[in-house]
Amino acid sequence: MRREQFTGKGWTAVALFAMLAAAACIESSCATQAPQTSKTAQSSQSAETAASACAVPTTMAGSNEQTAWQLFVASSCLTNGHLTWETWTEQTCFAQPDSPGCSQTANLAAAAPVRHLHASHLARRLRRPAPRQNLLGAAPGGCSPMTTKANAPSSLKPFVPTNLSANAQFCEEVFADPSEASFVKAPASGATLTNLAAQVSYAKSAAITFPTPAIEVKADWLPATSLNNAFNCTTNQPTGVYVETIDGGCYALVGIHVSSKLLPNWLWATFEPQNTVTNPNRCNSDLYNSCNDPWGSNPAVSTGQSTEATAALKSLMTQAGLPKQFLNYRLVAAQSDYVDANNKAIQLGNSFVEFNAGVLPHQASCITCHSSALVSTTGNENPNFSNFPGTPTIGTPGKPPLPAQGGGTWISQDFSWMLGIMPSKAPSTKKM
Repeated sequence: MRREQFTGKGWTAVALFAMLAAAACIESSCATQAPQTSKTAQSSQSAETAASACAVPTTMAGSNEQTAWQLFVASSCLTNGHLTWETWTEQTCFAQPDSPGCSQTANLAAAAPVRHLHASHLARRLRRPAPRQNLLGAAPGGCSPMTTKANAPSSLKPFVPTNLSANAQFCEEVFADPSEASFVKAPASGATLTNLAAQVSYAKSAAITFPTPAIEVKADWLPATSLNNAFNCTTNQPTGVYVETIDGGCYALVGIHVSSKLLPNWLWATFEPQNTVTNPNRCNSDLYNSCNDPWGSNPAVSTGQSTEATAALKSLMTQAGLPKQFLNYRLVAAQSDYVDANNKAIQLGNSFVEFNAGVLPHQASCITCHSSALVSTTGNENPNFSNFPGTPTIGTPGKPPLPAQGGGTWISQDFSWMLGIMPSKAPSTKKM
């Protein structure tokens, strides 16, 4: 083919043709269209976005509060129809491995996990109403009495809700994520932390220190029957509160503690739904502390009034595809130290979890309480569930006195009271 050499009139003709074409394009409003993203590509992008939001953070974000929300969202993403933390190992399965559902070797996320609602360990220790063996359960039951006018210390009576039914109870679950569960079961070859004697043995060669990815979730559930004019899980759900039917009963998720080993002394955070029927004392600074969340709440500080979720929080939850009720949950606060810059004790308490366990006003601090998680070298659990006798209940921990029972010295359980509920010794093996 002969190549044309455009010179003189040839160039004029080409230029005239280009001008006419441009004019025609303007007349017909033609424009370069962006390529349309295929539905497959859009679906892939959505899946990637959800996967990112549901990925458990491995490092701290820009603030304690942002990290707390990332942990909350990632652990609450849906896995085969269940909240992810519901597929983790519940503490009953460490202490009572023969309980139903605990011996499964298959992925629990593939089927409905067996639930182990039980009493509050904190309530048991503060009230001391029941022996150790009644703390954990293989099925819903054996839960704790709520704080009522009849059983409340005088300082808690003003905060008792007026809508409680007779014999009102609350139930609890405590879950360890896979990294923590693996460490508890086998921190080293031939070792375990699933009983107090084994913890003492392990500590002879290494400190009990959980891996950085470790997460614990404590969930407190309110049975519908614990309130007058009870809600239900079908036609009368409490507004903005996540509910589940567990073994035929309707339960509302009214308090969530999330703790993470991303920091040496852990990051502590607690969440509640904005609902005055289920959580009437939320953010009440006369009880524990006001709410403070500069990352997820607008305004950041509140004392019980409803707030708006920030755009950043809404985006994170939307990307993760969380149940819509979680948009109504708020971070009470996040804690990573005992005291503030003025050496004043930092308070952190959940108006449902701590209140119904019997924690007195202004005496709640997650980090101080958990710093008392100790086992003696003679294999006894520390009986003091806050700070130590003669020292403030919250703030920088005092030096613990030597163990009164059995003697010896103390071994740190790395802030995990869950290790304290383990049996004293490994169960004996029965010979057939």
